[in-house]
Amino acid sequence: MTNVEHPTGRFDARSLPNANKGAKPETIGKTTSGAENAATYPKLKEDLVQRNLSHIALQGPRLAAVVKGDNGKLNYGIGTGTRAEADRLGKVWVGDGAKKTTGNGWVSADGTRGYRPLSEKPNSAHATTGV
Repeated sequence: MTNVEHPTGRFDARSLPNANKGAKPETIGKTTSGAENAATYPKLKEDLVQRNLSHIALQGPRLAAVVKGDNGKLNYGIGTGTRAEADRLGKVWVGDGAKKTTGNGWVSADGTRGYRPLSEKPNSAHATTGV
């Protein structure tokens, strides 16, 4: 006979009629098409993306500006800083598991965010990097 510890006292198998009857969770033995997962996957993925972006935004005001958006511009500034600051922010932006691209850049593990380190642009009066 099996005794079960309970917050309100001790019960034995006689007081629990279904104890040790091989009860199984509802899902065991049921065939599934996977549609349950397919239906929830896009929402779960979007929630994860938003959590990641929220976490990135908390790392500093410059990253928060990037997460907020570009106001319709392809290239936009988020302030000035040192090369070390830019590299740190870039690494936070692409996150853990980022992959090196051909060249010196990095792309996030999910492929949605990229970072290209500073490089000299000697022929541009508008793109001064201080390198």
